[in-house]
Amino acid sequence: MRVTTEHGPGFAELRPLKDPVHVAADGGFPVYPDLPYRLTEDKGHPDPDGVLPHVMATLSAYSYAGFDQESDPGTVAMMATRLGLEKNRCRTFEQRVDALYIASAAYLLQDEDRRTAILCYRGTQPEDIISILTDADVRPDTLRVDLGDDRGPYPVHAGFYRNMRATRYAVLGSLERAVRGESIDPEEPGTRGGGLEALYITGHSLGAAMAALMAVTLLHEPRYAPVARCLRAVYTFGQPMLGGPELAEACERATDGHGNHPLRDRLLRYIYDRDVVPALPPRPVGPYAPFGREFHFRRARHGLDAVFAATADAATEAVALPGDLLTGADPVRRLRRIASVPERATGHGWTERRAPAPHYPQMDSLAGLAVVAPLAFLAARLALTRSLPFKYSFEDHGPGHYVNALAPPGVLSEFGDRL
Repeated sequence: MRVTTEHGPGFAELRPLKDPVHVAADGGFPVYPDLPYRLTEDKGHPDPDGVLPHVMATLSAYSYAGFDQESDPGTVAMMATRLGLEKNRCRTFEQRVDALYIASAAYLLQDEDRRTAILCYRGTQPEDIISILTDADVRPDTLRVDLGDDRGPYPVHAGFYRNMRATRYAVLGSLERAVRGESIDPEEPGTRGGGLEALYITGHSLGAAMAALMAVTLLHEPRYAPVARCLRAVYTFGQPMLGGPELAEACERATDGHGNHPLRDRLLRYIYDRDVVPALPPRPVGPYAPFGREFHFRRARHGLDAVFAATADAATEAVALPGDLLTGADPVRRLRRIASVPERATGHGWTERRAPAPHYPQMDSLAGLAVVAPLAFLAARLALTRSLPFKYSFEDHGPGHYVNALAPPGVLSEFGDRL
């Protein structure tokens, strides 16, 4: 395993020849001067001001930084400073075993006062075949967790689970240090303050799946209770599904020691428009189901574009209805989706999908993955075909879409500087 540590720069280092901090009504540097306070105050999740979703999406996006398939903690530490965590500590844990499809990387950030930590998992690297094969390793593994009255075992996506476990022990060792008020950098001696108060877990794509599995692991294992008590929320972006309906239902029912439902209420899944990955794995490989709260972003569509999108969605759902009847699946769920199509096609912005409205549906066939999503990606490259109403798209999975769509009003960019 490769473990590296970087210290984030100060504000002055990132603004040469300028004031270290420039707070202005129309945006300044750092992006969120009060970020350390926001992370600990816990105003509710998702953050009503939209700051924390944007911060988590940005760190998830920059976790892809690196050279020759190696992580780049310096870039992540720098971006954390730009967002508002000056002089942070960033420790990276990487494990790679090509033959087992392991390409795991986790970044652990700690603020200067050692009150908060953000655990960010890296997603699938587009140029790395082993990372891609991790996503394709859909054969079920066994997840043995005790979720209160639900004791499993549960089938879970083998690739996701193996990659999370590859670095788990090292991550938990550093989190244990943070709980005691120590630096996650073992070269720094001594303690500071009262120890870790707030932990956030985040990631995009494969990283999102690993983040969700880490949350499940923390909350089921009594020995991890000192760390789990600090967990404020899990923010995931473009997250694929982890396991079957039994696991999803057990996670929804699971409570902590105070009667709260952390995996139901504080695991927040963000889906950008027609992102294909949250619909995966496809139904032919087995039934999968999501858990937690779902927030879906729709781009604004007008005129014929909106009509075409609504028609395409309704036609796709209607074509799959006979298959539900033949396989014994619930046809009422399909009919609800058909009824909700016009609203989904014409609305825009972020909305939470609440019951009884259906979740973002699991892909019904391999055609969506092998044909529809790649065609949508290619169509997005040309102005003439950009607005064609594909049901799924690889283009919409890009982490930059999540960063831009979640930026609160007045935030110009994650760099916090005007030209």
